[in-house]
Amino acid sequence: GSGAATSSGSLGLSTSDAGAAGVSGQVTLSSGTASSGTSGAVGIESGSSSSGSGGAISLSVGSGDGAGGTLSLSAGDSSADDGGLVQIASGTSQAGSGGAMSLTAGQGSTFGGALSIDGGLGSTDLGGAVTIKSGSGAATSSGSLGLSTSDAGAAGVSGQVTLSSGTASSGTSGAVGIESGSSSSGSGGAISLSVGSGDGAGGTLSLSAGDSSADDGGLVQIASGTSQAGSGGAMSLTAGQGSTFGGALSIDGGLGSTDLGGAVTIKSGSGAATS
Repeated sequence: GSGAATSSGSLGLSTSDAGAAGVSGQVTLSSGTASSGTSGAVGIESGSSSSGSGGAISLSVGSGDGAGGTLSLSAGDSSADDGGLVQIASGTSQAGSGGAMSLTAGQGSTFGGALSIDGGLGSTDLGGAVTIKSGSGAATSSGSLGLSTSDAGAAGVSGQVTLSSGTASSGTSGAVGIESGSSSSGSGGAISLSVGSGDGAGGTLSLSAGDSSADDGGLVQIASGTSQAGSGGAMSLTAGQGSTFGGALSIDGGLGSTDLGGAVTIKSGSGAATS
């Protein structure tokens, strides 16, 4: 019932606890099927508040000593149109920060739970795309995006990070692009590839183009930036310093199995107006 001066009455919907040798009763909230048109919607929503927080909604599975219960959110299938949309969105704010969102797999006494985000299978066309993107800032900066594994424990190694495209049965396989954004009134963002330090041998940094069984091998191209108003970007190839021997630097042309070996050309830049 309503409360004219204070709170309205609460509503509870539940089954009773089970006896010594049974299970508790099931609760089902569903709409009926439709022979024509859209079936009835099911709505679960908390009330808004004019002077406080909106009411929370909690979906949680009960604990037990067997495997944990499953929480499943799935949209409807379709035999003649697109599958149903699953949309999970945090709240917007007119006066503060937008609501945060967290997807976290469960903690385990042995292995932690895995977290998987997969695009859908396309049986006759493209598979579904997966986009992870930080938020834009209308007045200031956009949000940052961090992709990293956690630190290792006392007796392990840190997790590997792999960024790769899939193989192709026909045509060119998918490209992998890592690029920073341009700036209209400042410097372009830097890109840094560096191997972590340790007390064993230093980790290897390897840049290699693809092999080919029927055409030329892939090109490796490393170029510094051009400038319309200043000097072109410098380039430096430096072997590492050592407490005994310094690291060697080797530039070799490739072996030609049936023809000429690859040429090596080292040439200074030309000056269009001077030297």
